[in-house]
Formats: sequence, structure tokens, C-alpha cells
Amino acid sequence: MTATQFRCLLACLPDPLTARVVRLQRYVLVSLDCTGCQEVGVLLKLALLSARAGDLPAAETVLHLAERTLRALAGHDHTFAPPRITRLHRPRPRPARSAAAPSPGPALAGQVARWTGTRPLVAATDASWKRGHGGMGFLTTDGRWGIGDWKVGPQDPTGPSKIIITELRAVQLLLSTVEARVEMTVLIDSLPALSYLWRWQSGDVSALPPGYEAPHLRLLARRVADRPRLRFQHVKGHSGHLLNEAADSLAAIARRRAPGFDVEARASDLVDSFLTSWNQQISA
Repeated sequence: MTATQFRCLLACLPDPLTARVVRLQRYVLVSLDCTGCQEVGVLLKLALLSARAGDLPAAETVLHLAERTLRALAGHDHTFAPPRITRLHRPRPRPARSAAAPSPGPALAGQVARWTGTRPLVAATDASWKRGHGGMGFLTTDGRWGIGDWKVGPQDPTGPSKIIITELRAVQLLLSTVEARVEMTVLIDSLPALSYLWRWQSGDVSALPPGYEAPHLRLLARRVADRPRLRFQHVKGHSGHLLNEAADSLAAIARRRAPGFDVEARASDLVDSFLTSWNQQISA
């Protein structure tokens, strides 16, 4: 896990958990030749991924297991001590990747500072899907943006509705970034995804795409039902709507990102450019 990925996942945590995770960060940021410490790293990653999915109780439970595992390692409790390179803790070189290999990873998020505080707040989300690899993206008119990707594996639990689910996961990525108390209009070009969002808003949180078995959308359904200040609105895709086009571009960046490509800089520049055009358009 890179430092940038760690920071993005850390942003999903409330302050009390953040402090605990920061004390254990070396176990995910450094490759160590120690089975016990590797186990701590795996648990910490699971805690961060649970938080990103919106399941904070699960994140706290797994984090507690990581801390307990570390305490059980006699002579290895470096939670509060500076890192020491010992025979058991030799940094291992990371294996080289082929330039053509895909590089799926955790969600990345950022904000273009000059748009901070812009109101009314409007957001757009979108998904991109090709050959078993999905990308999702969002941006808001106050400069926030996020991307994430998802590659289908042999044990994928999402059933046959992968495109709809990717669209909904883009909304989940947005809501994990924007505070619940904020009033916001969310623009979406997928009518099937919108039908689920509208049903969840009406209280039907049991409605899920056919064949779906994973927990993530159940959490999203409850989150949507608990946020009355959200307004979901349909926008026609590929019709020239600036915010929708920007979200589509972010989703494509997420799906296609490759080693050596500065995703954060590209996403920030793209969002800034589209928001400049958007504000010129609404001011005209």
C-alpha cells in the first residue's frame, strides 16, 4: 500500500480510530519479513477497507484484532516505538510490475481548493465498465472528487448486475466523502441505478439488484434512507452535460489507471477544468 492510498483510506475514519490506525501505519506501509507483523498489516488493511465501505463497527472490530495480535507478539510491540530494522524486520524489495499490467487499488479522493465552499452543492457520479474491470468516479461543485476501480475475480459476489452495482458504488464513494448534514443534488445518468436510490429513499432498503450477495450496497441503502437532504436527479449521459462528462472521465481514468500515471494530478486538473467551464456556463 502506498502512502497516498493510506491517506485516502484514513480519511474514511472518525478521529478516535484515525489515531489508532496512525500508530500502526508502518505495518501496511513497509514490507516486513515477520509473519506476525504481516498479520497485523493484513488486519489493518481489512479495517481500512471496511471503513471505506461504510461499516465502521466492523472496522473497529478488526482494528482491535490487529492491536491484540500485536500485543501478543512478545518483543515486537512497535506501536509507540520508532521503527527499528532488525534481522526479523528486513524491508523486502517489492516485485517489479509489467508496464502493461493493470494496477487496481483503493479509492483516491481529493479537492481543488479554489472551489471550496461553493453552493448550492451539486454532484455527479458515473461508472465505466469494460472486459471485467470497472471504474467509478464523482465530483462536486465545491471541488471534491474521487475515483475507485473494481476488477471481477472468480469469487465475485455481486451477481449479474455488475454495471448497475458499479454505478451505485460510485454513489457510495461520493457519500463516504460528503458530510451527511449537507444538502446536495446528485446527478446520475443510469435510470436502473436511480430506481434503487429512489426506492431506498422511500424506505425500501431491502431492494437490491438481482443476485447481489455482498454487504456494501445494504450499507449504502441505509445511508441513503438516513440522508433526507439528498436529491437524486437523472441526467442524460453523453449529452454534453459538463458535470456528467467530468464524472464519466473520472470513471474512465479509474478503470484505465496504470503504473507511472499520476492519477491525482490528472484528476485534479480535469475537475478544475470542468468546474471552470461549469461556472462560466451557469453565470452566462
